[in-house]
Amino acid sequence: MKNPRLSLDEFKTLFAGRFESQEELLREYESFLTVFEQLDEANVPELTAGQKAEIFRRSWQPSAPRQPWIWAWLSLLKRPAVTFALGLVLGGVLTLVCIGNQPIVPAAKAAEPPFTMEQTRFTQTYTGRVLQELYPQIENPKMVVEKTEESSPPQRVLYGTLDEGEIYVVWNL
Repeated sequence: MKNPRLSLDEFKTLFAGRFESQEELLREYESFLTVFEQLDEANVPELTAGQKAEIFRRSWQPSAPRQPWIWAWLSLLKRPAVTFALGLVLGGVLTLVCIGNQPIVPAAKAAEPPFTMEQTRFTQTYTGRVLQELYPQIENPKMVVEKTEESSPPQRVLYGTLDEGEIYVVWNL
C-alpha cells in the first residue's frame, strides 16, 4: 500500500479488546490493508471543476435532515397562535354540536299552578291539579283544613262528587 491509512498501532487502539489474540488482530489488519490497496488501484474518473465546486458547496451547506410530512404539520401545531386559533375553532364546533342536538321546545304556556289556596280566618281551602292527581276517582276535589280552636289540631276534610255529580262526598282525612 502506497499510503497506509492506519498504522498497526492505530488499528490496535481503535479496535482494542475486539480481538482475542494477536494473530487475529494481524489477520484483520491485513484484510483492512488489502481492501484499501484495491481501492487505490481502482480507476476513478476525474471530476470537472464544476463538480468539485458543487461537492464543496454541498459539504459546507447545513442540510436539514429529511423529516416526514407529519412532523412538519406537528411543528406547525406547536406555534401558540395556531394552537389558540384551533382551540377557538374546535370550541365553536363542539358548542354547535352540543346545542344543535338539543330538542326544540315550543314556548311554554303560562302553566297553571299545581293548586290554589283560599284562606279565611279559620279555614284554608285547596283546589287544583295536585288534588285531581291524588284523588282521580273523585270529581272536583276540594280539601278544607279547619282549625276551630287555637289549641286543637287542624281537621282536614275532602269534598267532592262521584257519578257525574250525583253523589256528594265528604271524607275526613
